[in-house]
Amino acid sequence: MAGRARERHRKESYDRGLRTERWAGLIMRAKGYQILATRYKAQGGEIDLVCRQGDLLIFLEVKYRASLDDALWSITPRNQQRIVAAASHYIANQPDDSINSYRFDVMAFAKGTGAKPDWQHLEAAFDAF
Repeated sequence: MAGRARERHRKESYDRGLRTERWAGLIMRAKGYQILATRYKAQGGEIDLVCRQGDLLIFLEVKYRASLDDALWSITPRNQQRIVAAASHYIANQPDDSINSYRFDVMAFAKGTGAKPDWQHLEAAFDAF
């Protein structure tokens, strides 16, 4: 029975992650960003959303935790390295001379009081290039 409960918890977490990434995409679109890729996977890492606004390319990590602070603190140096590795792969395989700058953002979500979660978009959360 413990195995079934663990599997159910894993599935619920996965589904919550997908919903949270969809929320993040809607928010970014509403802010005027174009979504270029979702769940971009490369050897050594993954990027939740790749967005563009003008000549700026944004690599967005999305986190859901019990609180916004927990979500923001969950972006560890190891997480950052994996995101940067995937971003480097993306840039190398999707060359675009019109991109002049890059930014690594975090969008943190936490359970809200209503149907919508609380969220915070932290621009330039960390540097890499």
